[in-house]
Amino acid sequence: MLKYIGILFLFVANLAFCQPIQFTGTISGVADENLQIELPQDWFGQIRADELAAESNAYWRQIEIPASGWVTLKYKDKDSRFYLWKKSESLSVDFEADFLDTDFHVSGKGAAIDSLMRLVEHKFGSKLTETWLQEQAIDASNIDAMEMETFRLRNDVVFALNKFEGELPSDFKKAFENHLGYYYYLSLFKFSEAKTKKSSIPKATEIPNVLIDGLSWERMNKSSELDSEFFRKMLIQFVNYKALETYDFMKFATQEAAIQEAFNLARENLKGESLQYFLTKTMLSSSRNIQPSLLRQMQSFLEVTENAESFVKLTTDSLSERLSAKDDEVEVAVAEEKDHNSIDIELQGLDGKTFSLSDLKGKVVYLDIWASWCGPCRKEFPHAKALKEKLTKKEKKNIEFLYISIDNTETVWKMAIKELGIEGKHGLSQGGWGSKATAKFGVKSIPRYLIFDKKGKVIDGNAPRASDPRLLEILQKLAQQ
Repeated sequence: MLKYIGILFLFVANLAFCQPIQFTGTISGVADENLQIELPQDWFGQIRADELAAESNAYWRQIEIPASGWVTLKYKDKDSRFYLWKKSESLSVDFEADFLDTDFHVSGKGAAIDSLMRLVEHKFGSKLTETWLQEQAIDASNIDAMEMETFRLRNDVVFALNKFEGELPSDFKKAFENHLGYYYYLSLFKFSEAKTKKSSIPKATEIPNVLIDGLSWERMNKSSELDSEFFRKMLIQFVNYKALETYDFMKFATQEAAIQEAFNLARENLKGESLQYFLTKTMLSSSRNIQPSLLRQMQSFLEVTENAESFVKLTTDSLSERLSAKDDEVEVAVAEEKDHNSIDIELQGLDGKTFSLSDLKGKVVYLDIWASWCGPCRKEFPHAKALKEKLTKKEKKNIEFLYISIDNTETVWKMAIKELGIEGKHGLSQGGWGSKATAKFGVKSIPRYLIFDKKGKVIDGNAPRASDPRLLEILQKLAQQ
C-alpha cells in the first residue's frame, strides 16, 4: 500500500490572528506533482492557498495558520479535508497517493480532534452555521422557540463531545464547549436582529436579561476566545445590541448612527484584540454605509492600540480609497436656512401651551435635542448643570438652555425631566426619528446640540456637548455680544 505521512507542527507566534506551523511530509509512490493546501478562513473570512513543493518524495514548508478550522490538502486530482486546532502539536495523515479522497488514516495528537469534528460536521454541520441561525430567527414565532431549539442542538453536540472523553486535550474540550455556548448566545442576538428588521414599530426587539446574563464586557475582552467563529460573530452582535440598549432599544435613524454609537461603546469597554477585531470587522463590513470621516475616526483609534500592525495593514490595504475620500454630500436642513423665520419651529411647553423658537430671540440659545430613552443624552445633563453654575447672573439672563425632547408621549417626557432634574426651557416634538424637530434640524442621532446667536442665527449646527470644556467659553463670548 502506497503511503503518505504528513506531520503538522503548531507554534505560537506574536501575530494578531495567525499561527505559524511547520508543514512536512513524505510521499510514497510516484511523487511527480506538488501538493496544494488551502488554509482555514482567517478572522475576516479570507482564504489563503499555497503550494508545497515535493522533492524526492518529501516536502517541507513553514506556513501560517490563521485560525482553527478545516485544512484542504490536494494531490494530483484528489483532495480531502482535515480539521486542525490551532494548539494541536501534531497531525499525521497517511494515504495512498492515488486515493487521498477515500482512503487515509489520521494519527498524531490532533487525531481525536479531527475525528470529533468529522462526526460533528456529519451529524450537525448544516445547523452549526450562522446561515441556519438566521433562517431559524426569521421563522421562529417567539424567542422561547428559538432558544429551545438551539439549546437542544447545543446539548446534542456536547453529548457527542463527551463520547471522546479522555481522548481530547482538556483545553480543547473547554474551548469547544465555550464555542457551543457562543453559538447559543449568537442565536438569541440573531432572533433580536431579525425581528427588529421585520418590525415596523420604533423599538428594537429585546432579549430577556435572564437569557444573556452570562455575557459581559469583561467576557468580551477574553481575546483568547477569538479563535471561535461564533465568539467573533457574537462579539459584533453584543456591541451592537448594547448600543441599542443605551438608547432604551429605540431604533437608530440611520446605520451610521448605530455604528457611531457602537464605536463609542467599543472604545470605552473593549480592549486588546477584541477591540481591534471589532474595529477592523466593522470597518470592512460597513465602509460603504458610513461617512469616510467616521471611518477615519475608527482607523485613527485602531492605529494607536497596542500591537495593531496587522489589523491596520488590512484596513489600510482594503479601504485606502474610502479612507481618503471626502464625506458624501448630505442635506442638513439647518445649513440651508437663510434667516431666522425659516428655522422657526413650534413646540409644546410643560404647561401644555405651544411656543416658538423665535420667542427666544434676543438670547443666545443652546439647543439640546434629546429623548428619555437616550443614555448618552442622560449622561450630559449633570455636565450642563455644572456649566450653568459657572455662569454669572448676567450671562444666565442672556443664555437660554432649550431642551427639545423627541419622546413619543407627554407623560414619559415630563417624568424624565423630573427624574433627571433638567433645568432650562423645555419643548416637546413628539414622534422620535419622525418628529418635526429631527426633520427640521437634520437630526440622525442624539444627543444633538445647536447654538443660536441673539439674532436667531445658527452659529453651530453640531455644537460641542455640555461635557466639552470648550462650550463654556463659546457661550460666554456670544452672551457678551
